[in-house]
Amino acid sequence: MSWKFWPALLLALSLGAAAQTPPKPAAKANASHPVVPAGAGYRFGPVPAWVKALPPAEARPAATAGAKARREPLIDVQVQLAPRSATATYIHLQHEALDTSTLRDVSEPQISFNPAYQQLVIHQVAVIRDGQRLDRLKGVRIELMRREQQLERQLIDGVRTALVVLSDVRVGDVVDLAYTLEGENPIFEGRYSALLQLASDAPVERLHLRIEAPPERRLAVKALASDVVPERFEEGGRQVIRVLRERVPAVQDEAATPPWFKVYPALHVSEYASWAEVDQWAKTLFAIEPASAGVAAKAAEIKAQGGTPEQQVAAALRFVQDEVRYFSASLGESSHRPKPAAKTLAERLGDCKDKTLLLNTLLAAMGVEAQPALISMARNRGIANYLPSHDQFDHVISRVKLGEVVYFLDPTMNGQGYSLEKRGYYRYGAALVVGQGQTGPVAVVPPVFAQDSLSFRQDWDFSELARPAQLTTSFKAVGLAAERWRAHLATAGLERIAESIGGAYVRLLPGLVSTGQPEVIDDRDSNEWLLKLHFEHPSIGRYQRGWLDLDFPAAELVDALPVPPEARRRLPFQLEGTRAAELRLTVTGARPFTAQPPAPQQLMDKHFAFSSRVEVQGATVQFISRVERRADEVLPGDVDGYRERVGRARQMLGAQRLRLNLVDRKALEEPFTEIAERMARFRNGARPDALWELMLGNEINRLIDAELLNQVAPGSRLAAWVRVERAQAQNQLGDFTAALADAEAALAIRAEGEEGGAALEAKGVALVGLGRPTEALAAFNQQAQLAGSGGSWLGTAHYMLGDYASAEAALRDSAASASGEARQFTLLWLYLAAERQGGRGKAAIADELAAADAGKWSGALLSYLGGSLDREALLRRAREKPETERLRLAEAYFFIGQQLAAQGRRGEALPWFERTLTTQAVPYREFTLAQWELKRGAN
Repeated sequence: MSWKFWPALLLALSLGAAAQTPPKPAAKANASHPVVPAGAGYRFGPVPAWVKALPPAEARPAATAGAKARREPLIDVQVQLAPRSATATYIHLQHEALDTSTLRDVSEPQISFNPAYQQLVIHQVAVIRDGQRLDRLKGVRIELMRREQQLERQLIDGVRTALVVLSDVRVGDVVDLAYTLEGENPIFEGRYSALLQLASDAPVERLHLRIEAPPERRLAVKALASDVVPERFEEGGRQVIRVLRERVPAVQDEAATPPWFKVYPALHVSEYASWAEVDQWAKTLFAIEPASAGVAAKAAEIKAQGGTPEQQVAAALRFVQDEVRYFSASLGESSHRPKPAAKTLAERLGDCKDKTLLLNTLLAAMGVEAQPALISMARNRGIANYLPSHDQFDHVISRVKLGEVVYFLDPTMNGQGYSLEKRGYYRYGAALVVGQGQTGPVAVVPPVFAQDSLSFRQDWDFSELARPAQLTTSFKAVGLAAERWRAHLATAGLERIAESIGGAYVRLLPGLVSTGQPEVIDDRDSNEWLLKLHFEHPSIGRYQRGWLDLDFPAAELVDALPVPPEARRRLPFQLEGTRAAELRLTVTGARPFTAQPPAPQQLMDKHFAFSSRVEVQGATVQFISRVERRADEVLPGDVDGYRERVGRARQMLGAQRLRLNLVDRKALEEPFTEIAERMARFRNGARPDALWELMLGNEINRLIDAELLNQVAPGSRLAAWVRVERAQAQNQLGDFTAALADAEAALAIRAEGEEGGAALEAKGVALVGLGRPTEALAAFNQQAQLAGSGGSWLGTAHYMLGDYASAEAALRDSAASASGEARQFTLLWLYLAAERQGGRGKAAIADELAAADAGKWSGALLSYLGGSLDREALLRRAREKPETERLRLAEAYFFIGQQLAAQGRRGEALPWFERTLTTQAVPYREFTLAQWELKRGAN
């Protein structure tokens, strides 16, 4: 609600009752008033004599500001009813901008009125600054605009807007405006009804509502969302209804509040004694006259097509929906009175009331019972909370009865399904059925057979490794959902829809490329709408040891599991949208899946039901998730529990993870055996240890990678990943020449991204192993530029080249971004780099030494360098577990030697490097660097 709401409200009030007031001639020139153009529809004049002055306000602190940077010092609305009409409505408004964000709205107030039956009289325009009133009436500029704000909906209502433009308005000024609207829409036959707001979204210092009427006009009053009880008394032989409120706090709305929930407190005033009187008024508007020749001929034509009564009604409805264009000219009485059916048929255009009357007239000529049903799109089922009145309704549809089945049909909808059973049914909430409305509105809910669902699919094809992964996405909308998408297609176009949906998938899966043309399959007989999009992805997933680890997004169902945006909720939260949504994510690989699927999951409460399951059949896996909405709102007391359950459901939905086998491992059993026999020399006695397993694993990885390179496209990103992994395996097996060749081949395919960074590191490690540290440093620097920071290998290369200051800087940077054991080993090298520079090793890692856990191997190494663990204790720790003895001794021997070398005791260090080599720990960098140290020592 904005401050513009109050003039608009009074325009709505003027739809209450009364005889039409004829337009008045232009006002005579007045020295204190601007000149009014002839036929402008407004004039200047004094405040009417019947307006009552307000009692003096009590001196109290101003109301606290709300979410809007605006304050309302005064809202004064007074209505004067004559014996049979709402003669005039006086509005006096004061508004203050608290900062520049609301200054324009406050300084350019707008007054809406309909000159067909209303006259606007402007009384005063002023600015109050620092307690001083500055009259601006003489110099005010009135811009009269006829802005048909609903023209894009094919609706014109003749409403004009008087834009009151004030100059020199500042933050803290109070803009003071008073005017009267004279005259009412004659369509309401002199009956008054109005909804008067009792608060705003900004604090109101004083709010005064007053209705004065002859005693014979019986006015019912009901407070909504408020416990305010208005005063009722007689004054001067007239009845008075009055509300005076002081320091009214701002009322804040919340996102997705249901339309049937009244947020802003209000006073509903109505002159209708019962719904029967409203029904009687509506019957005079929608009375069906005998069918004209044209209408009768059209009805006969539809009947001649044959079919069941349901099919004939559907044919009549389809004709009115699709062949009678929607256009509303709601000027004066035509705001509520429909055109004759014959005229609507001849013109082939009309609005909801025109099309409903035409449909009902056609159906009556066909012998089918049909009646208008007044509904509220703004209030939905909430109309039952209001008094009987004509101002509750903003739309009309048709209630059709065939046998014992009742249908509520909307002749303004386009693109619906052809049959009555398959078409969509909107939740209108409640309706006053004209001719049967004596007891008030009746519930309007979709019939049990109504459908409203979305089915999403992601179909992934990985069956051919020589081509990129193929993806076909589709979604099928059924029932009401199909009609929404059909209408969306008609307005947005296929290209725009495909770009929007395709863009969403590309954002979720970077690297996804659209292929082919989008496909739409639209079947109005079954009322199903299907959209298919085609993509491919050259590098989805993460390759590892013959497997492709995949994460598939399942964001399609997130909208079906909405949560309130507010941390705390005061108002109900509306659940709307499609009633049921399903996602089927299908993955077809090159080899059968052997893993057992997890158990199905379910989560239910009174608001929604969620379920997910996985089905496996041969080389195909299906992830199936479904959400069903079971309520249309969440009450404030249920929000916390609802939010928690939705969070759990979204977590279950999450990203669907799958490990895809790319290699026929049975075919590799014989080579596996040969490798195991060849690796016997790495066995530690009779039992294999961690070193043997590490060597064997890398040999197997190298074999798998070689097999895969025969299957994948040579220039694909998957080929790049396979070569990177094989380069890493070659490095750990000590075959640095082969590793360098694989790394460079991978870089030729992809020198960017994660695989580019991994390839550069593998290249650098291979160059270290080949004794080419200068070239290795260049590779590690490229990797650092690509990743934004360098790894520990960058510091190691600087160290090898004797640039210990650069090594220390690089290692500090690496330690800052590392964690766990990787960080601990980086700190070991940081110690050595600092130790080489004046013996600062312990000082460089002092904070880490204090927290080092000597119970862990990396912590024991740190403790040794820091001096809290002696050499013999370190070696005992290395030998504690036979399965890791050789690997740990390799590290212990190496760092003992490096500490001695850093302290200038190189002669003592060399035997320790020789011991490192005796461990045969080929995969460890310590083994490779010990070789480098010995070679350097020999030179």
